[in-house]
Amino acid sequence: MTIWEKAVLNIEKGFRKITAAAATFSERVKAELALIRLRIRIDEVQDRIGALYRIIGRKIMDLKRQEALPKTTEQLLKADEIVIAMTELADREQEIEELRTALKNVQADVRTSAEQTEDTLA
Repeated sequence: MTIWEKAVLNIEKGFRKITAAAATFSERVKAELALIRLRIRIDEVQDRIGALYRIIGRKIMDLKRQEALPKTTEQLLKADEIVIAMTELADREQEIEELRTALKNVQADVRTSAEQTEDTLA
């Protein structure tokens, strides 16, 4: 085998390794972007939950100022604004749980793909 043949083989090996590393990097970036998008969405939902809590508190304080605060919590929980906010709160909390589950799944996928690509590069 001549020196040129060895050089060509080494160049081909290097090319395959660079191609594999580039593919790994691309997949990793895609996974990281997916994680970032999920975290941003979770933050948005948590902000909405905070706003709903403020709506409920504001309505209770308005009722107290007007001295129309019901004597029992059952009557308080029947106020339209509070009922609507509590219903949406339950929906948003469910949405956060789904987003956190999706986040865990993406993180697990990132770990397994990273391990697989490390094995192929080695």
